[in-house]
Amino acid sequence: MSTPPVLTPADAAALLPAGGRAYVGGCTAEPRALYRVVRSNPDLWQDVVLTGSFIPGVNDADLSALGRGTTVETIFSTPGLQHPVGRVAFLPLHYSTFYHRLSRPGFIDVVYVTTPLPRADGTVGLGLAADFALAPISAGAILVALLNPGMPDVANGPRFPLARCAALVAVDEPLPVYDAGPVDPATAAIARIIVSLLRPGDRLQLGLGKVQAAVLEALPGSGLRGLGFHGGMVSTPMLGALAAGVFSAGVTTGVALGSAGFYDSIARHPDLRFAPVGETHSHAVLASLDAFVSVNSVIEIDLDGQANAEAIAGVQVSGHGGLVDFLRGARAAPNGRGILALASTARGGSVSRIVHRLAEGTPVSVARSDADIVVTEHGVAHLGGLSLARRAEILTSIADPTHREGLRRAVAAGGA
Repeated sequence: MSTPPVLTPADAAALLPAGGRAYVGGCTAEPRALYRVVRSNPDLWQDVVLTGSFIPGVNDADLSALGRGTTVETIFSTPGLQHPVGRVAFLPLHYSTFYHRLSRPGFIDVVYVTTPLPRADGTVGLGLAADFALAPISAGAILVALLNPGMPDVANGPRFPLARCAALVAVDEPLPVYDAGPVDPATAAIARIIVSLLRPGDRLQLGLGKVQAAVLEALPGSGLRGLGFHGGMVSTPMLGALAAGVFSAGVTTGVALGSAGFYDSIARHPDLRFAPVGETHSHAVLASLDAFVSVNSVIEIDLDGQANAEAIAGVQVSGHGGLVDFLRGARAAPNGRGILALASTARGGSVSRIVHRLAEGTPVSVARSDADIVVTEHGVAHLGGLSLARRAEILTSIADPTHREGLRRAVAAGGA
């Protein structure tokens, strides 16, 4: 078995030809050593396209500033890409669609990802970021692994022969970390309501952000046990839920994002399995999971049930992510439920996040036909099978009390 050559970051960056397209890892797989060397020597990348899933609050660099004539294709709008130096192409794609895009043979020229050190058996894994890399790797792209002893080698996750790599780069640096921040009272109340809707035997999915943290923090004291987890990511509070035996039916996730201590602990946990987006977000897989419950946050929702999860005041701040993949999977699963969560107000209570109609130009992240259950700190609205008029009534009932009369007047003036 041949051992791939060990290259400097500059030589590895030079493997991407002028005009080529590279998949670069997001989450903890971010190839920061390559970014640094290209930043200092822009001639290494000429008219290249960089694509990946860059997570707001984690992968916030302006990748369009790397090289000369670089274009970034992204499914999330991160702070670093909102005012880019170069070109940014925002792709309004669900996770499942983006994974299939990366799976096309010949589409990606080079894959750059941070990985754990190889095992003695000659294999290497994807560590804490099993999400997208396997798609272009399986499609035959040139693979460059940045071997980092700081990336845990997870107990159960995708692996491939070390010989599959065209080159290796030795790095030793801390992984990106993530903290959703303190949980506010409204989010804590939303989490308590969501937990009250769960039943033993449910298989839960939680989206990125404060709602995930709040639900995971609320679960150990709820008395609920015998749950499973199937989702795109887990964060630091998952450790407490696992220790309490909440997820005794096991955890399947694509990535882990949290503190450095969390990374080491979660990688060794025997009840946790890492899987690629081709499994975690597969409609067929999700629809086969009994009692699959998806929980995802949105920014605002109108009285028809269509929701915006991507833009604030007309500015793209996020992306589709896996929200609709999970929502549709939950609605197709036996005994499944799809929950959309949001605080009822913004800007100190002056703005209702339940609105009569989404404003013109606002992205519709969730179609009204996909909406199922909506939770605010004021209660639950079960929308499935209801008329538009009835939806307007019950969504108004879980809006902030100071905004309910305004919503009723808007409906009376414009129709539900």
